[in-house]
Amino acid sequence: MSIPIKLPFLTSLLLVSAYTALAQSSATLASVGYATPVPIPVAPGQVVTMFFREIGPLRDGSLRSAEAKTVPLPIVLGGLSLTIGRQPTNVPIFAVRQENDCFEGQITPACLLTAIRIQVPYNLQPDNQLTLVVDGQASRNFRLAQTGDNAHVLTSCDLNWDTNWASSCSRLSFHADGTAITEKSPARPGESIVIYLWGLGLTSPGVSSGEPSPPGVLVSQFPGIPAVRVRLLDGPRTSLTATPASYSAEDSVDPGLPVEYLGLTPGQIGLYQINVTIPRGFTSTTLCGQPVAGAPLTIAANAVLHISTPYAGTQELGFCWKP
Repeated sequence: MSIPIKLPFLTSLLLVSAYTALAQSSATLASVGYATPVPIPVAPGQVVTMFFREIGPLRDGSLRSAEAKTVPLPIVLGGLSLTIGRQPTNVPIFAVRQENDCFEGQITPACLLTAIRIQVPYNLQPDNQLTLVVDGQASRNFRLAQTGDNAHVLTSCDLNWDTNWASSCSRLSFHADGTAITEKSPARPGESIVIYLWGLGLTSPGVSSGEPSPPGVLVSQFPGIPAVRVRLLDGPRTSLTATPASYSAEDSVDPGLPVEYLGLTPGQIGLYQINVTIPRGFTSTTLCGQPVAGAPLTIAANAVLHISTPYAGTQELGFCWKP
């Protein structure tokens, strides 16, 4: 027999629902779930996009749209700037973009979604509060939570800054010459391949925020805690997705492949890379791009890398391999 659950707020909820709003408020949706939103996790040096509501267009009525053209990266772009900490540290900005997502087509601050791609400064402070400045006017403070890493393997959407929630994004791997590993250009046994990431945290030596990285800058290692593990598994996979990271007991204990290089990519800003070699004895049960019995789609990969970091968990990356 089921027992009815008494919710003390149910009656008041029903009464409130009887009232109809006569005017549009300035309320914005902050989160959905069963707990209050946690502070935004960020790692030192992380490249990430922040999304804001209630930012109006430029004074001439046009939407804010701008890309950095110089290095070091600017700290003001499209009339916007950001600082972190009570003793403000300026935040380097890659690009600014505004979109109107109201069905009615209204151009009001509540209808505009403002995306700002930034690099989190390496020198984060204990009090990591973020402040946005719009045309010289400061916003409220937003809480940030510093983490050792917030690793994100680059995807096909990251390359052209496609932030549409409905887009299909694939995690990417590359040959040593910078070309992508694909069905037509698969990886080979004994080849060293490259995976690019954002958000692997502090480096040795340290580097300046917003500036291209010099050669030889490695990810800081902590005793007894590998900064990254890379496991190679047999496929197949029917898609190359970019779903959120997961946690795996095997990924946390398996030493995986030897990592040849783990550090910043020279000449890039905030971009990290992992170099690993495909073992010559690796075998796969399928060929890349061939149909698999019972699978609804042609497979997009026949080998899989599990890339694990201490704080961000494991991200699965499928790629094409050919003996």
